Amino acid sequence: MRTNRFTHPCTVILFEVMVAFASQCAVPALTAQEIKQPWVAPASASSMKNPVKPSSASTADAAKLFKQNCSICHGQTGASNGPAAGSLPQKPANFTDTAMMKRASDGELFWKMTTGRVPMPSWEDRLTEMQRWELVNYLRELNKKGAYKYLGAPSKG
Repeated sequence: MRTNRFTHPCTVILFEVMVAFASQCAVPALTAQEIKQPWVAPASASSMKNPVKPSSASTADAAKLFKQNCSICHGQTGASNGPAAGSLPQKPANFTDTAMMKRASDGELFWKMTTGRVPMPSWEDRLTEMQRWELVNYLRELNKKGAYKYLGAPSKG
């Protein structure tokens, strides 16, 4: 069997490695570009109402879920300062940002948590619908706590 420079086994392997490397490099670049686009929930999601009323029990449950699943990126207080936040192509949402949280409806937060977008995973198959709504309520609590830190301690009297 005769080989030339295009069919030599080393050339074929090198070509396959180059194609694999190029395809791996192209995907993150595309994803990073997509991440820079505004993440807008559809109107149908934005208008959804939260069916779960906050309670101390559901808040405690959601706090555990947040710590286990969300704090790695969003931080313990929701201030987008988790240990993995610095390695992400875009800063995670800051739930202590009052202006951002006022603009975001419960339905929008629920939709984003449900569908995900790189690097944020979809939680639809990992958390129940009830848990995701409880997390929305918890995000509102994180926002309130974040606002208090700027106001200082409440005065007595």
